[in-house]
Amino acid sequence: MAVHNYDSEGITFVDGWTSIKQKNYLKVNKMNEKTKKEIADSLQYIGMTQEEAEQKYENICNENGYELSDPLGLALYRSFVMQHRRSQKRPSNSGGDSLVKKCFGFFVGLEAPRDTLAWKRRKAKEEYNRDVDNALEKGIVAVATQNALGKWTVSAYRKGEYQEKVMTNLPPGAEEGNDGQYYIPLDDTERYMNGAENKNFGKPLAPEEYRRQGIFYGSVDGGEMEIRPFSYKRNPCLEFAPNTFEWVHFLAIPNENGNLYGMTDTTLNSLILNSSLSPDNSDYRDMSNFNVEDFLVDSLKDNVVSLVDLDRKHMENLQKPYNQRFIVTDGVVCNMNMTPTSNGNRILNITDLNAEFDYEGNGVVTCWIPEHMEIDFGIGSSVIVIGNTSQRTVDGETEPATINASGLYVIERKGSVVEASPVEEEAYDWF
Repeated sequence: MAVHNYDSEGITFVDGWTSIKQKNYLKVNKMNEKTKKEIADSLQYIGMTQEEAEQKYENICNENGYELSDPLGLALYRSFVMQHRRSQKRPSNSGGDSLVKKCFGFFVGLEAPRDTLAWKRRKAKEEYNRDVDNALEKGIVAVATQNALGKWTVSAYRKGEYQEKVMTNLPPGAEEGNDGQYYIPLDDTERYMNGAENKNFGKPLAPEEYRRQGIFYGSVDGGEMEIRPFSYKRNPCLEFAPNTFEWVHFLAIPNENGNLYGMTDTTLNSLILNSSLSPDNSDYRDMSNFNVEDFLVDSLKDNVVSLVDLDRKHMENLQKPYNQRFIVTDGVVCNMNMTPTSNGNRILNITDLNAEFDYEGNGVVTCWIPEHMEIDFGIGSSVIVIGNTSQRTVDGETEPATINASGLYVIERKGSVVEASPVEEEAYDWF
């Protein structure tokens, strides 16, 4: 049996001998004085002793495959310190006056994430292709050309004045235009609708910026159960997709108007299904007696509409703020197509079996179901659909309203999901 001994550096010796590799490790894998001094300087920011901080540095190096003498190890340690400082400045979820609060409830509706910059970027492209000089002068785009040295000459109007600047790299949102020229979409909104100044005015638009919106019913910080609009921005919202009407716990920021906002990775990482908790857990809530149908009728009666009145409700909702335009309706699934459209939507067709059917297209309603929503039922199932309506006019004829679903609740489950033959995608699936 080999005898293992350890020296002061923690290196293992076998039978009193080290390998050549271990000898080399001893030579180079030592923390230099500069690193030790910088670690000592960082103690005031991280609340560690010198010994604890040096151990943290070693762990960082080991986890990333760097020797203690490698400058890249120090770079990673600096990143750790900065992240720690930022986390200390963020609102705590420990209660008291913290901005971040514990939320418990379920989502009545949760939309698919939307790229909020897509329209502005599309507008910039159209204006650039239509008239480069006009788009440049209006501050919709900046234009860039590459010189012989590989650098970029960027032209833009700043506060009404033409300016040029030489740059090594273009911002991420730059797109190739005509004749080797690039254009950079700019934020041309000087002030928001509420009059507030847009701090990003005149700056390059990011390639994308996602936001997910929804309707939440629940309590915040142990308070009263109530309806709250929900909004969650940027990349973490892409993965935040609990099933509607599923009881959940998470952290979010409420404001004085009753709105609820997701916060960076905090909201995503804090999401817990109530059903996954043990009944002995202090956060667990027994909601077995809660009746979803009664809740919808009692709390959302202004949003409830029958399928036959959907067109009228659609016109009525056009006068309301966006977060109040959603509808709640029910019907029987008479057809389904699980072949995703170009936008990832599946199609459900629902009908009211108690209503008079006219065979003119007014008895069956098309529902667009986004990819994050689970469909675990078949044709003949009775469902409640929550969503926003849309309607198009073709050749002067107004077609029946359709529903862009954000929530589904199964009243009676029948059959199983079927795979129908792909259908020609309708032009009005533009959401």
